Amino acid sequence: MDMRRTAVVLLSWSAITVSCAGATPPATRPASFPLPASKTDCATCHVTEGTKTSAALKKAPSGLCLECHPDRVAPQEHRVGIAPSLEPKKLPLADGKMTCVTCHDPHKNPYGTLLRMPETELCLACHPY
Repeated sequence: MDMRRTAVVLLSWSAITVSCAGATPPATRPASFPLPASKTDCATCHVTEGTKTSAALKKAPSGLCLECHPDRVAPQEHRVGIAPSLEPKKLPLADGKMTCVTCHDPHKNPYGTLLRMPETELCLACHPY
């Protein structure tokens, strides 16, 4: 295994492999990838009628994500709803716990798949070893 191209993060419940092989170098990537069509309609996730603000979510963040991505609860997926043992660098928590939006930004898509930072840096924000 070429460690220059692959970062492996071992967790007590699974192993997550993030491969950089074949990825477009950051210098040649567009500033932002297009948002999926479901992300261009605020009403997909937000209560838009009868509220003074569009910030009201229909459900907790991870619950919203699982409505469209029910397959993302498999054992090899990253756990959510847990308090991390280390404070994640530059990543948001909800009431001190991880949600899908800890790693994914539902409003922006600068790195593809709605990631908040390049995948090679994302895992290391919480798992520096």
